[in-house]
Amino acid sequence: LKRGMDLACGDDTGTLKDLMASWVNVEYCPTPLIRPDDKHHQGFVSDACGKLLCPAEWCWDDPLIRAGIRDQTTAFIVYKNLWLPFMYENYEADAKNLECGLMKSKLLVMAFKAIFMSPSSANEVDREGDGTDILENNRSRVKTCVASIIGMRKVTPRAITYTACQVRFALSCITSWCTVDSDFNYQLFWNNIVDFFEDAPGPTVQVRLNRLLEWWTR
Repeated sequence: LKRGMDLACGDDTGTLKDLMASWVNVEYCPTPLIRPDDKHHQGFVSDACGKLLCPAEWCWDDPLIRAGIRDQTTAFIVYKNLWLPFMYENYEADAKNLECGLMKSKLLVMAFKAIFMSPSSANEVDREGDGTDILENNRSRVKTCVASIIGMRKVTPRAITYTACQVRFALSCITSWCTVDSDFNYQLFWNNIVDFFEDAPGPTVQVRLNRLLEWWTR
């Protein structure tokens, strides 16, 4: 069973490796373009990938911050509990309200569709918010997709969490999966996102989270 899970995870990683390079090139038109066969030039080495991986509280365009992250100075260690821009609507966070737009990025939705529906269905997400009717629009057309096979009727917090981890890895410069990437721990990153969804500090926040999941499933 574990071997099967590892193989499935590896398939998803391989699928997103090629797709992510294409998506980042379209979104940011970097020079040089991101190459799917050369991850060594992704991650914080790349300005385009770095902008998506830089913690939302920091400004990647600030040369001091950019240099600090690349040099891994103590003040700019990217920890697991920092939200990342690729998770936000329009890839930008509101410094005064870091929950606003979180988990609503086009990149995250496209990756979800590529993993749970089909790579081609990801292209239906033409702008922020569109194409998020992930399940119902595709169920009749893609009978053998992961969502149909596992009986997924609605988008779950852990499915979004899994997708976020896969996207973070796809944007990184690491060539093979490992739980700890330098100072970044994927297990702790996973736990942080799951806690965000499943450990709401009160009923008001829970209502907002329920609306977020409805946004994903609709």
